[in-house]
Amino acid sequence: MKKTLCIAIALALLTGLLPAALAEYTPGTYTGEAMGHEQGLMVTITVDDSTITDVQLDVSHETPEIGGAAADALKEQILAAQSADIDGVSGASETTTGVKLALTEALNQASGAGDVEKQPVSDGTFSGTAPSFGLTGPLTAEVTLEGGKITDIKVTSETDSQTGEWFSSAEALLIPRIIEHQSLAVDSITGATTSSNGIRNAVGAAIEAAGGDPMQWFTDVPKQEGHVVLDGYDVVVVGMGGAGVLSYCAAADQGATVFGIEAAGKIGGNSVCTYGPMALNSEYLKEKFNGGEDYINADDVYKVWMDYVGSDEKADVIREAVYNSGTALDYYVNNFGFEFEGLGLLGSFVVPEWDKEWCVYSADEGNTSWNILGPNKTFQFLRALDIANGKNEKNRYMTELTAESLIFDDDGKAIGVSATYYDGTVYDIYGKTIILATGGFLGNDAMMKQYLGATVNAIGDTVNQGAGIQMGQSAGGALYMMGTLPMVHISQVANLIRTDDLTADQKAILSALALTTDMPMVTTEGKPWGNANQSGTVDEGLDVEIVFAPNYMYYNIYTQADIDAIREKGLSEAQSKATSMFLAQGGTLPEPGTPVADIDEILGIGEIYGDVISAGTIADLAAAIGCDAATLSETLGGVETMYYAVPCTSWAYGTVGGLDVDANMNVLREDGTPIENLFAVGQDSEGVCNVDGKAYTPWGGQAQSWTFVSGEIAGKQAASVAMGK
Repeated sequence: MKKTLCIAIALALLTGLLPAALAEYTPGTYTGEAMGHEQGLMVTITVDDSTITDVQLDVSHETPEIGGAAADALKEQILAAQSADIDGVSGASETTTGVKLALTEALNQASGAGDVEKQPVSDGTFSGTAPSFGLTGPLTAEVTLEGGKITDIKVTSETDSQTGEWFSSAEALLIPRIIEHQSLAVDSITGATTSSNGIRNAVGAAIEAAGGDPMQWFTDVPKQEGHVVLDGYDVVVVGMGGAGVLSYCAAADQGATVFGIEAAGKIGGNSVCTYGPMALNSEYLKEKFNGGEDYINADDVYKVWMDYVGSDEKADVIREAVYNSGTALDYYVNNFGFEFEGLGLLGSFVVPEWDKEWCVYSADEGNTSWNILGPNKTFQFLRALDIANGKNEKNRYMTELTAESLIFDDDGKAIGVSATYYDGTVYDIYGKTIILATGGFLGNDAMMKQYLGATVNAIGDTVNQGAGIQMGQSAGGALYMMGTLPMVHISQVANLIRTDDLTADQKAILSALALTTDMPMVTTEGKPWGNANQSGTVDEGLDVEIVFAPNYMYYNIYTQADIDAIREKGLSEAQSKATSMFLAQGGTLPEPGTPVADIDEILGIGEIYGDVISAGTIADLAAAIGCDAATLSETLGGVETMYYAVPCTSWAYGTVGGLDVDANMNVLREDGTPIENLFAVGQDSEGVCNVDGKAYTPWGGQAQSWTFVSGEIAGKQAASVAMGK
């Protein structure tokens, strides 16, 4: 698929020296595609011989509350300007840039214009700054230009690494490609899209500082058309997140030859944004932290688990999840060098007596290297893969290789995987058995809406597009508990503001307005929620459990009088303590009673970013929320005033429901029979431990534990089937 982006349009339009009306087009309809916040932003224009008569924007891959909301305004600007020379929409800079690029490509097609010479740039080193993945500050890069070419790029300041471990792949992979191709149109690094955009935009800002036009540097980067066939493997692992890596290692340990496929620019997946796994009575943990004694009653855990799911249909699988949680961890400690700390540091979310249930990954660099989502741990997975690859010289894994489909023989048996490398090269990898480990479907909006009714924000990456589940279905695999609610542990505003449009303290106040529990709460249906309406919907003992709310969000409602009170008298006691676990943005909330003189500025910027909705009537508020006006009026008591609705939204680690598997991790058909050579692990199969309509088993560390348990079982079983043992 063409991803960009000849930037030059007809020279007169690009330089602005001639009016747009003098453009000459071949009448017709043309489509350009570009990178916005995500790949796949498209602009389709219809032109007569000199005029853009219609514009259609496909921003379906953009953040709905930001890029999606900007689409109408961008369309109006294009029709008014009759060119790509538009102001854009404040707060939607990435979508604005993508629209300009895609529109330019479409105009190129309509006018027959080719590339034009880039505007000259000065020699020297120039600095550029742009928002990126970091929550508490932008990214700054220094770009060296010589003879009209980029010769060096150095990131000199970033906070992305404080938010997770994905930034390193963007820095290591994207920068050399920008320099090699002398283009900002190189693809973002999968799994680090926002960091890639941050680097790209910072480089563009530096080019502008050197006197250039960064839009002219989005020149086309051609794709390869090669085809590589790799065969003779015993096991092919699709997805090299936690469960995939652990499956790969277990299979290699049995003597199998193994090939691993990973779409992202680094291995580890969402396992790198966890603290650690549940591990019941691990010998390693007992000796290290508990004097060699058991530290939890596994029978109690099993009983509570079975009571929670309310069925013994998957009792054998749940037994593996419980009783092998400790032994699986021991297996990887003893054979692949994994290390853990902190038994007892994290207890159960729901059973206080289980105060030694989780353990925490050991960090590198003397246990000092942490980010907001726990210790840095990619190095442990890489070390394990080095050990696995040392067992057979044929063992190999590739990153930036995206699995597209299973390969079947004439009898309908899966015999391999077809995948595409980042440069366009197609790989067909053949293996006797296949393990699906692609991390669920949190990043697939269509699947989220189909099975869970709505999308949620992702804490980590969104590489988990449901590919493994779809591949399993293509082989005849059945699904299980797809309605288990997503892994939501965190609430925050709908859209984190990663720019300096608000200070850190102002961002903290905006978050507090969303997170406080002392304001009227309204669902997306306009009905009362939380403290105003427990009605058995929310788990007992919790004021608000957002994962049970319709569409996984609700609104805190403020009247003009409430806002005036905050301006004059300050935040309430509850508001002054309302902060987001992990996703805070570095600010400090004022003490109760401290006037917030800039509350109107905070609300205004929040509205630009989709974190505030203001309305002068209940009817207007209902229209903005998308609910029935009469229902909302009843909820609000019919009081007509100025309203401010601040959405509180879910942020999730992943999904849970997936392919149906047995205790061997074999994918099952609808009739319950196993597909002998096809296995599913991690979030591609975690539904077997859960139940539709409930949160996933909330013991703490259970999902990460499942990567160890399912990974060990599937790796060993796949190797056994492949090698005829």
